Amino acid sequence: MLDSFLQKIFVLTACLAINSCHQLSFIDVPSTNQNSRIDYLVIHATSEQFEESLRLLSTPNSNPVSAHYLVPALNDPSYPGENLRVYRLVDESRRAWHAGTSNWGNVSSLNDRSIGIEVVNEFNCRNLEPNPGDDQGIRVECQFPAYPESQIELLVRLINEILDRYPDIDPIDVVAHADISPSRKSDPGPKFPWNQLYGNGIGAWYENDAVAKHLETIRSQQPSVSEVQCALLVYGYPIEVTGRHDSQSQFAMRAFQLHFRPANYDGSIDDESIAILFALNEKYRAKASNEQRLKCQKQMGSE
Repeated sequence: MLDSFLQKIFVLTACLAINSCHQLSFIDVPSTNQNSRIDYLVIHATSEQFEESLRLLSTPNSNPVSAHYLVPALNDPSYPGENLRVYRLVDESRRAWHAGTSNWGNVSSLNDRSIGIEVVNEFNCRNLEPNPGDDQGIRVECQFPAYPESQIELLVRLINEILDRYPDIDPIDVVAHADISPSRKSDPGPKFPWNQLYGNGIGAWYENDAVAKHLETIRSQQPSVSEVQCALLVYGYPIEVTGRHDSQSQFAMRAFQLHFRPANYDGSIDDESIAILFALNEKYRAKASNEQRLKCQKQMGSE
């Protein structure tokens, strides 16, 4: 009887050791009907030095946030060491908390489907008080330091490796935090070198010849506010077509300008911004989904 008891103990111990007594065995038949969960890449700036950024992104706090990667800068006095290294904070298979309330194209809550990269940059923004009797215009003032070349070189290497792993990420879906949350965010700001990234095979950019062509047309026939709003909507920006250049329209245009026309990003509608927007849609959104175009037409028709 004792031998029987000891035998049961031995079997139980063996089961626990190899962790197989209650595990299912599977037959793997990989289906062709699948795709990657990652469709977007979102670029952020931290607004803090490296040490504080790392703490906020990796430890419990009152406003828990994270990102998949953190890219430091050598000129940051809080960065330890002489060689730049990328910090991986969240595995790409897991959901990082970086995008917050966000929309791009037909997708909301981009945390679910994106990789987030935080780039150390001590920018700061503040809300301005409106002038008495003036409720127009964007009341946000920001200061952005330049991004060091060594930091951008490291970022380019990181992004190219990510795009190799996720080739389905379209150029137009490599976006700024400001693009997906234009009324809340301004980062990575006007000093971020989007054109340089494009030269390294990353993200979207316009062709100068196409902009010149659209400028000529625009100056002879000015598009309506609704048409400009519709173009922003088709490209991906979260905006309603109201026919008025209201605050949500100004914020969307400002985010667009921060990305593609950083010399002036006050959110106003001007010929150059419209021409760049039309050129980008012609290049990347010529086959925009019927859902987007119908949504735009419906909103224009309801003005």
